Amino acid sequence: MAPPVWWSQIVKQQLVVVKHYLAASYIRHMSETENTLEGSSAQRLVREILGYLRRHNLDPGDRLPSERVLAEKMGVGRNALREALVILSTLRVLESRPNSGIYVRRASDESSIETLAMLADIGEIPSTVEIRESIEVRTILELESVKLACERRDDQDLERLEALVRATDTLISKGGNIHLLDTEFHLALAMASHNSVLVRTLNSFYLFSAARRRALFDDLKRGKVSAREHRNLLAAVRERDVEQARAAIGKHISRGRDYWTQVLGDE
Repeated sequence: MAPPVWWSQIVKQQLVVVKHYLAASYIRHMSETENTLEGSSAQRLVREILGYLRRHNLDPGDRLPSERVLAEKMGVGRNALREALVILSTLRVLESRPNSGIYVRRASDESSIETLAMLADIGEIPSTVEIRESIEVRTILELESVKLACERRDDQDLERLEALVRATDTLISKGGNIHLLDTEFHLALAMASHNSVLVRTLNSFYLFSAARRRALFDDLKRGKVSAREHRNLLAAVRERDVEQARAAIGKHISRGRDYWTQVLGDE
């Protein structure tokens, strides 16, 4: 007896999740072994293939050279090449068609924000649309995050947020870039929601935007403004003032969105 359609759909969805998990585990392994020859070589090969796609302006549906030819171009063995191609296929950048070859397959609706984050981490440049759409979704998530933080935060959450505010002020006084502390503060707000899925989801968005956030906070003035807005957010969460917290996070993200709209233009 054939399984019902709904069961097949669930199995398919779970397989996609497993693929993303395996890809994430592999990328983490490469990062952890970055100082070893094997780890750095694997990571470098994935980046080289992505660079090859960009240099040759390959679009979705375009076919890559054969494994033999591609391995020669990259100056690597076919086994090493296959390993990198498997990762890129799992990330839904490439797809292997039986008896046909390897084709470009850009991130699709079946992929996840984790896929975009991992691609950004290994050197892929996100599109303007991906950046804008990620900001839209992050705004929705952070508005809910601060609401839940106001309702569920405990003393330990407040202590964590207060410590991050103090650390940020100290770093600013030394003229430093606060992008890491800024990320930690937002994730600490999410942790105060006591919703682990929300924390993991927002973490993927921050991984996706890590390089851009570093550039954003190269300007010390923007760091000072962000720190002041963090203090306002902390005050609202401390008082469990949902309306004020949502207004503060909305203004906070809007300022960043306006900056990136100016940088990216109207394309």
